[in-house]
Amino acid sequence: MRDLYIALIYVSFFVVGATTPFVLTLGYLWVDTFYPQYISDFVAMIPASMVIGVAAIAAYFIADRRAPPRFTAHAAITLAFGLWVTLTLQWAEVPDAAWIKWDWAFKTVMFSAFLTLVIRSRVQIEAFLQVFLFGVTLHMMPLAIKSLISGSAYGRELGIFRNNSLLAESSTLASISIALIPIILYLRTHSILLPKWKLRDLGYFCMVGVAILCAIGTYARTALVGFVVVGVFLWLQSRRKILFSAALAVAVVAFGAVTSDSWDQRISTTTDYQEESSALGRILVWKWTIAYAMEHPLGGGFDSYRINRFEFPGVDGQPPHMVAGKAFHNMYIEVLGEHGFPGLIMFVSLQLMSLLYLFRVSRRTRNQPHLLWLHDLSRTLMTSLLTVMACGCFIGIGFQASVWYFIALPVCVREYLHRVEKLEQAAARAAVPGGTARAAMLPAAGLLR
Repeated sequence: MRDLYIALIYVSFFVVGATTPFVLTLGYLWVDTFYPQYISDFVAMIPASMVIGVAAIAAYFIADRRAPPRFTAHAAITLAFGLWVTLTLQWAEVPDAAWIKWDWAFKTVMFSAFLTLVIRSRVQIEAFLQVFLFGVTLHMMPLAIKSLISGSAYGRELGIFRNNSLLAESSTLASISIALIPIILYLRTHSILLPKWKLRDLGYFCMVGVAILCAIGTYARTALVGFVVVGVFLWLQSRRKILFSAALAVAVVAFGAVTSDSWDQRISTTTDYQEESSALGRILVWKWTIAYAMEHPLGGGFDSYRINRFEFPGVDGQPPHMVAGKAFHNMYIEVLGEHGFPGLIMFVSLQLMSLLYLFRVSRRTRNQPHLLWLHDLSRTLMTSLLTVMACGCFIGIGFQASVWYFIALPVCVREYLHRVEKLEQAAARAAVPGGTARAAMLPAAGLLR
């Protein structure tokens, strides 16, 4: 029964996409976040991601090329980055492993560029956020329930399928869950796809609770970083800072009440230098990678961490020992070690440009009631992206699809505002005698719904 249900959802994207092409892109997003191929035997029989991805691209170029975005520096750098990570395969330290990672990492980068072509209107932007949110929620929900009932524990099976990668990896799931909290709050206020009623608001508040419980239940120390970043930026953006501060204080007290002693002990190991997996182990990997990059400035190709080897200091009278093949545990170090300084510069540039786009949209939509939703969305995405960037300093998620969604969406938001401003300018010039330019400008945003 489960297989049939999941298969019907998958097929439904093709059925609806036949008349509404951008829905096929949402289908790819659903596959990329829910991972039905790991849950349904039927979907696992076909290359689900490739089939719906090809269909989405074909549908766009055949039937949906309306108001394409401008070709920006962001798009150029994204394409250049995709080409560069492909080029580094030529001198990859571990060729077989490099090709395996390239197969999905390259698709992730290219799909983020494709998103900026397809997601153009307010409805499409919100639909993308809703599918993204509900896709990740299916991973958050089981762990949130386990956390509520038993407190969960580090190392337990986390979600809906057995794996230690993608959103089944504790730190990754915690980071994305926390980054989605601002988006949940935004959708509660500004959603136009779901009807406004009390149960909708309650549902979104419950999803915030699910995200928090999920992050706590992972026992990931990265979650603490994410909570701090989200809390600070939500406070800075709050229009009622005193009330928000009081609510935050209550949340902190409740947070301390629901966390167990084992959770506190796990978080306290952040400063424990006696385990390979502790902060010292990560610092040694980072030092090795930086030294490697100085000797190999073009990087060592995907999964080059497999060749690292360094001495871990002895503790408690134990002799030092060698550690080999330790993961990067930092998305910036990951990109540096795999794709060198050129790759790191492009990767960081894309993130900074996305933040700049959001900042400019926020400023240009300030005090414009008809674009209040866009103003709030730009601030929301800024908080989410900064959260991912901060958490990424402690986990290797440089090529996780969710990270690239947060990098691509600011381009969609910026280009939407550009189209609205063009329509408003045209409407102002065409304002009839006896009317006002402002009256002609207001409907412009509605034309792009």
